[in-house]
Amino acid sequence: MSSTTAVGRAAVQPVLDSLGYAGRVHLTGALGERIADAAQTYLGMAPEDVLHGFRQQAGLPAPGRPMTGWSRTTTQPTFGQWVSGLARLGASAGIPEASARAIELVEGYAETVGPDGDTRMSLYGYEKLVCGLVDTALYAGHGPALELLERTVGWAARTLERDRPPAHAANFAGGAITPTSHARTIEWYTLAENLHRGYLAGADTAVRDFAEVWHYDSYWDAVATPPEPGRAWDVPVWLHAYSHVNTFASAAAAYEVTGEAHYLDILRGAHEYVTSTQTYATGGYGPSEFTLPEDGSLGRSLEWRTDTAEIVCGSWAAFKLSTALLRHTGEARYADWIEQLVFSGIGAVTPVRPGGRSPYYQDYRLGIATKLPHWDDWPCCSGTYLQCVSHLPDLVYHGREDGVSVALYVPSTLTWTQDGRELTLDQRTDFPVGDETTLTLAVPSGPATFTLRLRVPPWSERFTVTVNGEATSAVVGEGGWREVRREWHDGDQVRIRLGAGLRVLPVDRWHPNRVAFAHGPVVLAQNADWTMPVSLPTPWQMVDPDAAFTRETEGLGYRPAGVGTARLPLGRMGPLADVPDRIPYRIYHDLDAPRII
Repeated sequence: MSSTTAVGRAAVQPVLDSLGYAGRVHLTGALGERIADAAQTYLGMAPEDVLHGFRQQAGLPAPGRPMTGWSRTTTQPTFGQWVSGLARLGASAGIPEASARAIELVEGYAETVGPDGDTRMSLYGYEKLVCGLVDTALYAGHGPALELLERTVGWAARTLERDRPPAHAANFAGGAITPTSHARTIEWYTLAENLHRGYLAGADTAVRDFAEVWHYDSYWDAVATPPEPGRAWDVPVWLHAYSHVNTFASAAAAYEVTGEAHYLDILRGAHEYVTSTQTYATGGYGPSEFTLPEDGSLGRSLEWRTDTAEIVCGSWAAFKLSTALLRHTGEARYADWIEQLVFSGIGAVTPVRPGGRSPYYQDYRLGIATKLPHWDDWPCCSGTYLQCVSHLPDLVYHGREDGVSVALYVPSTLTWTQDGRELTLDQRTDFPVGDETTLTLAVPSGPATFTLRLRVPPWSERFTVTVNGEATSAVVGEGGWREVRREWHDGDQVRIRLGAGLRVLPVDRWHPNRVAFAHGPVVLAQNADWTMPVSLPTPWQMVDPDAAFTRETEGLGYRPAGVGTARLPLGRMGPLADVPDRIPYRIYHDLDAPRII
């Protein structure tokens, strides 16, 4: 391995610093429970079973048992993502057993790779392996992972097909055009990300050079310049949605390596393109895993598709794109999509269960929908699920030299260093059931002066801030954050009224009355067990929500003011996250033509 370290390799320095992977953020509440559950599930997987297929292929003793589903032959489809998630979980959640397990799996896998670096993987599996190796080096401190990366890159450079055709409607994941190699090269345009990250982590320049082979310039450039107002984006559609968002993580990594401003333009344009033309109220996107033209296809997909959004993998791609933009622009608005998905995307699925039953699609159909696990064990989303969950602590707070930024309002504690002193911020909130968040500062050894930056969500109706019970002159600062700069003392309390309320969200402009309902970022699901869909007079903008719905006094629930019929009463609406598997619900409603039959 090259003796060059990662220090100084990045061509650009971020505006905001990562705090989550330094073990400085502790999540409690629902997100903390999700992290604890994931740790129990993935640490419960026997390493001998995970490695069984690889060892068998290599002709080595293979204790353990074959796994099931996508991993029935080997765990190639998700092995690298499991390793990545464990390494990240060890760093972000402070779980040393997870770090040790990532190292154990990498060392076990390394024994199956010969001197020539042959991984016995397709490009699809190899891309994920690279991620696992890089993250084990970065977050678990395991240097030999980069040595293995360098050895396998030599093999990959000699072996992987390089057709690299741009995806199109008849080849939506961009596989090689020869039938024998198509499945081996799908999603080739996601490979550059972790090769670039490996170079930044200290791998030799051959890794960076190989990353450049897999740039997807034809697609990246299509989103770099937004269209004139009123015109559609000139971007190819009917493409594999998740991987065509995930590819922008490669553009983000290329930006860090090269510093070329064009890559940042690509990231900005990609975010605007996806969030303005492809996403539902939850932040999910990709019905039947497709990107869609701007012609009402998004709204029409709700009429019969059950696979409305590949929600887990899609959340991971969105987290990476949005995190890169937050870091490199410092703009608070790039946490908006993250928040949608934390509450109503990845945060609203049933966790991966021991044995591999995994969430995959979310279902937003008109009429009736259900949460169902994927029909096969250990699918791709079992890998991205762990990566999403392990990344949650890194989404809440962000550092700057002069202070700290609060991007999400969730129960948590942050410890950070300010001017050489260790400070703590404890966030207690009753949101989304309530509307208040309290930040309590621990500032030992005398007062400290710094800037506290607060993100104002786009759904907020009356965002207010008090310090120790007194109104404060918070100002809108650089990046759109609400800034409070002052001399802080031990025990100071910042109380925030978030200003959440009931919102009506049309699916697209072609279907103005096909809507979802949300409370702030929390998408509401109507109980659909023998109940009537919601209908409202149109135009619904003229309707008073407080008259059309009654807010329950306990919990977060709304009841339509009407009664429906004796056979089909109007059902209660509550958070999508609270709906169990196999229980019927509704997300979207045709207000002027409710679907009954």
